[in-house]
Amino acid sequence: MRKLILSLVAAVLASIVIVGWSISHYAQQHETKVASRATAERLQALKLVGSNFAQILDDNHIANQQQAHLSLINSWNRHNPEQLSLINQDQFPLPPSLKMQFIHDGQLLLQSDEGVSLHYLLPNTSQVLNIYTNIIPVVPQSHNINMIYTALFYIGIVIILLLWVSPLIKQLLNLSKATQSFGMGDLKQRIPIAKYSYISEIEQEFNGMADRIQQLLDDNKLLSRAVSHDLKTPIARLRFGIEALEETDNEQLKLKYFSRLNHDLDSMEELVSTLLSYARLDQANIQPELAPLELNAWLKSKMASYTLDKHDLQFVPNPTPVWVHSDVMYLSMQVGNLLSNAERFGQQQIKVQLTQRGNVATLRIDDDGKGIDEQEAMQVIKPFVRGQQSRGNAGHGMGLAIVNRIGDWMGSPLSIHRSTELGGASMRLTFNTLKNKKTDQV
Repeated sequence: MRKLILSLVAAVLASIVIVGWSISHYAQQHETKVASRATAERLQALKLVGSNFAQILDDNHIANQQQAHLSLINSWNRHNPEQLSLINQDQFPLPPSLKMQFIHDGQLLLQSDEGVSLHYLLPNTSQVLNIYTNIIPVVPQSHNINMIYTALFYIGIVIILLLWVSPLIKQLLNLSKATQSFGMGDLKQRIPIAKYSYISEIEQEFNGMADRIQQLLDDNKLLSRAVSHDLKTPIARLRFGIEALEETDNEQLKLKYFSRLNHDLDSMEELVSTLLSYARLDQANIQPELAPLELNAWLKSKMASYTLDKHDLQFVPNPTPVWVHSDVMYLSMQVGNLLSNAERFGQQQIKVQLTQRGNVATLRIDDDGKGIDEQEAMQVIKPFVRGQQSRGNAGHGMGLAIVNRIGDWMGSPLSIHRSTELGGASMRLTFNTLKNKKTDQV
């Protein structure tokens, strides 16, 4: 994880510095070249104009037309940003070296902070034509200044980047620590998911994976303990029965022993079947076929096919249709286990009632038995855990565990309460109802 974080930061910083520096350098060079080219072209044009203008003003035919010269210069100055002036040669002082060059070449280019100026010697009139411009020579900026500005820019980019990356780095480190702790055996290790986490989906997947692994290991432990505990008794009875068969010649006793052996085999077969049924109820291996289902009509059909010999079964439907998303097979398994549980522990009455409040529907299966204590409600939904009231009754303590397991991943969770009407247990399944479902679809 450390290598990933370092490589991520290094790659981003290197990309910003290399690409940004290259673009900045290219833009600066390009801008300098363009400015220099434009300045050179403008100066060349001014030199040509100044040379021609100097020849016109120095022409012998108009050498004495001073007023015409001034009028021409004033007309130029009114229509152009470059300003002309005409002065006597002795009014244009120069250092000796530049003066000799000026007399020899007849023209001179000078540079100052105010701009570039062009000067032309008029030998016939002993005058100097001056052209003053606002052209500032393009001088490359100091390399040190550029380095400072560039460094400040990239420092700002790095600070912004670190402010963005630091939460991601923290989340990746938390994920690494949680994974390492979970791998070392801390099965309760989970990742707290922040509201604005960049990797919330990965964190949720990790927590879901950890829950499934922990559930699988817990189930394996329960199954191992159940097999070792619950199978010992029928195996011991089988062993004693076989020994008794070997020691007796009485045909009636043999038939009695054979009957007991068959009963013990049935008990073992029932236990193994229950274990396999529970083991198959793994969310990762089950793909429920969820479809719209109208609970009133379905429960009415279910109650009609369910016969009880010693109990009065009453069904109270909801006044209006109740539509939910459910799998008929697994829902039937849930309701069947709850009805069997009510039949086993109830005395005379079982009441099934469907109600709806808002977008939540509740299916209640009440009995008139002794009920389940509040402190035992969270324990009896675990595999092979039986309440105090179930001592001496048949079963392996798997019915409510199967109902709870199905409800966890199918969206119909189980809750256990005390029945206010019948006094016994009240098993409740809750459903999220479908919206905008037509009531005439049955």
